[in-house]
Amino acid sequence: MAATIASATLVTSTGPRATRAVDTVDDIEGELVGFVRTAVRWLDPRFPQTGIRGERGKGGWVDDDQVEVEMVQEEELAKDGRGLRLIRLHRLIPIDGPYEGAIRVIAVGLDPELMLELRWNYIASYTEVRGTSAQLLVEGARQSECIADFLSWFDGGN
Repeated sequence: MAATIASATLVTSTGPRATRAVDTVDDIEGELVGFVRTAVRWLDPRFPQTGIRGERGKGGWVDDDQVEVEMVQEEELAKDGRGLRLIRLHRLIPIDGPYEGAIRVIAVGLDPELMLELRWNYIASYTEVRGTSAQLLVEGARQSECIADFLSWFDGGN
């Protein structure tokens, strides 16, 4: 049976690390990637811990609320095609900010019955990027360990 969003477990945190402020989205991306690479090992102990970044893809659309959304996507894959997909979403309303956005880090190439995705939601102004919540979407036999790591990481603070 393939993992689907409908069958996966969703956990949300608004703890200290989930709501911290950083200067730019780049400042937190490495931590989010590190968390996913660590947590995914509960689901697949042989999941690659490094990869090579491919070209950055960009796109955009107008959402249901008629707000323009920008998207940037990159993949960081090992030679076997497994690794991470990073997606940044940024809503362009109001014109002078602050803007809503999110970074998604998705494990790519897991067995069909497994799933792991981390999403860090934020509000960006001209002076800082502040997290509003973190969400983990996980499916697999050892998902409880992934959830425990997520809660420790995002609710426990560091």
